[in-house]
Amino acid sequence: MRKAVLVSLDAFFDADLTELQPDGGLTYLLQHGSWCCSVKTVFPALTYPAHVTLITGCDPDRTGIGQNQPFQPDTPAAGRRWYWERKNIRVPTLFDAVKAGGGRCCSVLWPVCCKNPAAKWCFPEVHPLPGENIVLKTLRYGTPLFILRSELRYGRLRSGISEPGLSDYAAAITQDIIRRRRPDLTAVHLIDLDEMRHHHGTFSREAKEAVHRNEERLKNILRTMENTPGMEDALLIAVSDHGQSDIHRTVCLSEALKESGLDSDFRVQSNGESAYFFPVRESSDPARAVRLLEQKAEAFGISRFYPREKLDSMHAAAGPAFACEAADGIAFSDALDINKREKATHGFGPGHSAENCLFAVYGKGIRQNYRMGSIPMRDVAPTVAGLMGLSMPEAEGTDHSRELMLS
Repeated sequence: MRKAVLVSLDAFFDADLTELQPDGGLTYLLQHGSWCCSVKTVFPALTYPAHVTLITGCDPDRTGIGQNQPFQPDTPAAGRRWYWERKNIRVPTLFDAVKAGGGRCCSVLWPVCCKNPAAKWCFPEVHPLPGENIVLKTLRYGTPLFILRSELRYGRLRSGISEPGLSDYAAAITQDIIRRRRPDLTAVHLIDLDEMRHHHGTFSREAKEAVHRNEERLKNILRTMENTPGMEDALLIAVSDHGQSDIHRTVCLSEALKESGLDSDFRVQSNGESAYFFPVRESSDPARAVRLLEQKAEAFGISRFYPREKLDSMHAAAGPAFACEAADGIAFSDALDINKREKATHGFGPGHSAENCLFAVYGKGIRQNYRMGSIPMRDVAPTVAGLMGLSMPEAEGTDHSRELMLS
């Protein structure tokens, strides 16, 4: 089994290629490895559904992860749980394939990987709900000794969960576990760029600086791999989940339902630049609801509707009767205060200008400066597995590993 380090650059998309530095870590990967920056993200373009597809090779209709959070309409926004735990994923993951092949895995802030039996070392991505202690929750959802040692060594790098400190912390933990334990698969999620875009705008100075910081983190991880015995031939793989676009107005679609007389038939869940509509009862009529909402589409910033059959063709998760997508510059707030303060967001559907994500792989035997054609996000996991010498028979995506290797 060939070792691999998988680095997620949250919110990186093809428009960022012009911001890369000549001596940056990602520039090096593109020049000396194989890459694609037209990886089509999932619907909706959210962090958790995309990251699960990246490690399963399956779309949300198979994985069961169609949003960051389960639908919880009667729970106050601050108290809504997320899809934190590995058990929420309905199909095998790349972590499972590595463990089945006799390998060891490490997960650092990778979404939906808490309490992951296939990860020997897990630093979980969790958030405290009201009344919860984040320290105790982190220890409960991850590997306690690994977490405590990481905190003692690198806790000074962060200030709570704010960025860029959190991503500096995650990158340092990643380098440390590579040096000390040399896992067969190390996966880390860097959130810096996503946070900067949400708070400052898609192409803000802060976002551009985050792109550069991520390049430096990649460079440092690669140096660590090259200087660690047993990791010299490991693959360094960079991926991303979605881009973002600027917003200037937020809309609460619950008001649209109320004004259309549909609030007793449907409940809404915001996905940022899209939204799901869930039926309240079996007699709720989606076609009638769409007809009535179309009359208010312009006022509520709705650009298009997706009936259930269209959602099925987009491999969206089961549950919603239909969905809608926002017009340019509009986001659906779902009554969350944080959405009203954001300057950019995601959650869009296919064809959006920020749908093209990254897949780049560098290592011995990989074709240099080779650019792949467009692929769906479900192709990433089976391709990584193939490069590692593993297989993922339940993955729906295509394995492109032979295309990327020197003959």
